[in-house]
Amino acid sequence: MIYAHKDYRLEINRDRGRYYHKNKLQFQGFAFKAMKMFIDNCDDDNVRFQFQPQLTMREKCRFKKEFFFF
Repeated sequence: MIYAHKDYRLEINRDRGRYYHKNKLQFQGFAFKAMKMFIDNCDDDNVRFQFQPQLTMREKCRFKKEFFFF
């Protein structure tokens, strides 16, 4: 999938992503990270709305407080 907005472009292939700015590769790696960079740099509510399902599907890290007694 290829997404474009002004000078920004995002290419996603399964779990790999590439983020371009002015046709220069800025990031290549994990697709979610590339998507976040694309959304943050576009700074447009329409772009954020387009990716809203992927952003809400992402689960937050949960940490449990555990106590160990010896």
